[in-house]
Amino acid sequence: MVVDARPVRVSIFETRGGATVDEIDPAELKVTAPANTAETVNTTIDLNAKGQAARNWRSLATPWKHSIAVETGGRVYGGPILPHDFDDDRGRLDFVARGFRILLAGRNILPPAALTQSLTLPTGLPDTSLDTVLTGFDFGTIGKKLVEQACAWPGGSDLPIVFPADRAGSRERTYVAVERKKVDAALSDLSGVENGPDFRFQLERNGPDAFQWRFDSGSEAQPRLQSPDVFAWEIGQGAGLKVRSNPMRMGSLVWGEGGRANDTTLIRSLYDPTLIDHGYPLLELESDASSNTVFESTLDAWNAETNRTAKRPWEFWSFKVRRDRLPFLNEYNSGDLIDVIITKDSKISGGYIGPGTYQRRIAALGVDLSDWVTITCGEVYDG
Repeated sequence: MVVDARPVRVSIFETRGGATVDEIDPAELKVTAPANTAETVNTTIDLNAKGQAARNWRSLATPWKHSIAVETGGRVYGGPILPHDFDDDRGRLDFVARGFRILLAGRNILPPAALTQSLTLPTGLPDTSLDTVLTGFDFGTIGKKLVEQACAWPGGSDLPIVFPADRAGSRERTYVAVERKKVDAALSDLSGVENGPDFRFQLERNGPDAFQWRFDSGSEAQPRLQSPDVFAWEIGQGAGLKVRSNPMRMGSLVWGEGGRANDTTLIRSLYDPTLIDHGYPLLELESDASSNTVFESTLDAWNAETNRTAKRPWEFWSFKVRRDRLPFLNEYNSGDLIDVIITKDSKISGGYIGPGTYQRRIAALGVDLSDWVTITCGEVYDG
């Protein structure tokens, strides 16, 4: 595969249609690309640099209408431009872009007919004909259907996004129109249940002068979007290891509450004695299940998923590696597995983590204009 010789290439393109508007040369750039979340691109333009004064930055940095694309190592990151800040004293323009999912954060789960039709009947009761009912698919395809419906509204039919074929399954979801649940929140809900799928909106080139997003989701057989290969990195080949530990999601008793959708109260709990048996006090947790949940089985699935990862602190390991010592970024992505190798020669301060091979999942990739890439890893909870 031929990869552009420049370490980083930055373009502005039209969010609708995907056509390239211009190619830019930022003074500072930082990309953070986590799994199952819109990536973030922070860009700084030196307005006093040569050639910048001739550009119409008020137009180029138009929020929502224009998007940023950052190409590095065969991978592309970016999405709609959001806020920007101009500072005349510094001669700087700072703006932030987010991945495609930011377009879904405020979008209601409603059919296009709701544009010209009231969500309630003349009697004041909900118009159930506008409910979104999805059956006979797997969770990943249910998520796809929600995004496709959002794209069927005005301003969405020409969003440059490519969808895969449907996958049949036994899952079902009903989204009541009057609740106006947001599409992005529904995708997070689908990912959060037991064996829920990953969702990815991968930005890519669509010819020499345009960009598009490619939608993908995990399947029932393989809910995680990850490479079949397990990558390996030995600590000491780059910058040192950083560990962030958070015990606030530890617990033995998990609660899930729903029923709002049908004006009832539904409460389910799940207890696991593992921590109690190892000397911990009783710790209680709330699952992230929607308060609109009406099925006990759905609450049970949320509780099971919450409990599954609650037996130890959440840990995130991060380290920097030189860009020229990595395989191209197009060989791996957020969500892939990596073996972090610590040897006796790794010189971990105070022996905080002993020698061994620790399998982790890449939670996020960080890219900037330097020669370094930041890899942040979370624990593997599968199995």
